[in-house]
Amino acid sequence: MSGIVQRVPHAASPVRRCMASALVAASVLAGGRAATGLGPDPQAADSRAAAALQPATAADVLAEVFSDAGSVVLVNVWATWCIPCRQEFPDLLRLRRELGGKGFHLVLVSADLAGQRPQVEAFLRQSGVDFPTFVKAQADQEFIDGLEERWSGALPVTLLFDRHGRRVGFWEGASTYSEILAKVEPLVDES
Repeated sequence: MSGIVQRVPHAASPVRRCMASALVAASVLAGGRAATGLGPDPQAADSRAAAALQPATAADVLAEVFSDAGSVVLVNVWATWCIPCRQEFPDLLRLRRELGGKGFHLVLVSADLAGQRPQVEAFLRQSGVDFPTFVKAQADQEFIDGLEERWSGALPVTLLFDRHGRRVGFWEGASTYSEILAKVEPLVDES
């Protein structure tokens, strides 16, 4: 695991700690894509279907995991301003494309603030996400503790559940495609 984590100066909550990064990342969202290589050209994304973005609490996310009984579920919490999140995103979508028909389900949860919903929707559209995704709709610490008590609040964070709904993996920081595949594929291959 590469262990790249978006860290920012300390403040009252994980999302508030990341506000400084949101200001820096605003230039990326506003058009610095070519220089950073962090996403496709926004002009080309207009024809792609946008994902349905649904507000969710930690309990809602876990209910989604358990409603998909019999599938291996990977939950990834990310944000548009989180550079490691954006770098990992294409690998998560590739995993979904390649394993989706084999009993694998990807659940994406944006940790962006409510006022950033247009940026979240634009990023999902530009990334080609055409399936329902979630946006955090709960106080930071309550969401963190409800999803995984070991989670420090750093992004991205990923939780892996087996076909029986048991949490079998948890990690903070971005991972490469091969690192994630090595964790998911054995679970998908189990019958």
